[in-house]
Amino acid sequence: MSPLEVKLFATPREVAEDELRGCAVVVIDVLRSSSSIVSGLMSGAREIIPVLTPAEAGELASRVGRGMSLLCGEREGRKIDGFDLGNSPYEYAPERVAGRILIFSSTNGPAAVLRARLADRVYVGGYNNFGAVLRRLHEDRRPVVVVCAGKEGHFAIEDFVCGGKFVVALETRFKRSVILNDGARAAALLHRHFDGSLTSLLKSCEHGKYLLSLGAEEDIEFCACMDTHPVVPMLIEGKIRGFKPDGSPLELATGAA
Repeated sequence: MSPLEVKLFATPREVAEDELRGCAVVVIDVLRSSSSIVSGLMSGAREIIPVLTPAEAGELASRVGRGMSLLCGEREGRKIDGFDLGNSPYEYAPERVAGRILIFSSTNGPAAVLRARLADRVYVGGYNNFGAVLRRLHEDRRPVVVVCAGKEGHFAIEDFVCGGKFVVALETRFKRSVILNDGARAAALLHRHFDGSLTSLLKSCEHGKYLLSLGAEEDIEFCACMDTHPVVPMLIEGKIRGFKPDGSPLELATGAA
C-alpha cells in the first residue's frame, strides 16, 4: 500500500491551489465555527452556505427567501447586527435551525472553507466530530490536507493543535506509512505537548481569552468536547451538508445540539 501524504497549513493563505487538487481537506476552526457548523447540521439544518461578508449573506438570503433561511455569523466574536444567530454552538438548537438553510459568515471559518473548495473533498472538523471525520479520511484514501482557519490571517494555536491531533491519529491508527510536511510534523509535536490539557489551552490562547472576556466560557468548553457530534460536514457545490461517518447522508431530523 502506498504511503499516505498528510500536509498541514497553519493559515489558509499558505495553501496553494496545486496543494488541494486530488486531496481530501479538513478545515479546522476550533473557536467556534467548526462547532457551530456541526451543531447546526446535527440539529436538522438542511445545509449551511459559507459566505465571506455580511452583505453577501444578506443578498443570498433575499434570493433564497427569508422564510427558508437564517443569517448566521459574527464579527469580533459578536452576532452581526440584523442576523438571526451568532457563532455560539448553543444557538444552533433544533427549534431554531431544523429544516432551515443557514447562511454563515464568521470571521475565519467560511474563508478557510472557500479557500479549500478546489479540493476533491472538503470536510469541516474539530474536536466535537473528530472521530467521524477521521473515519471518512481513512475510507477516502486520498492525500490529506489540513487547513487551519487561523485568526484574521494569522496563526491560531488552537487550530494548529487540533490539526496535530488529526496528524497523530492518521500516523498511528491506520496501517499505512505516512509522509508529513513540516507543518504536519510541527502540529503533531505541539498536540502531544498539550494532550490532556485541551480546555486549559483553549481558555489561555489569544482568541480563547478574548471569548472569555465576552462571557463565552461555556462555548469554549463545548468546543473542547470530544466526539459529541457524529457528523461529517462536507462542502458540495458551495454548500455544507451533513453526512454520517459511513458516508451516507445525515437524515434531516432533530438531534442533540
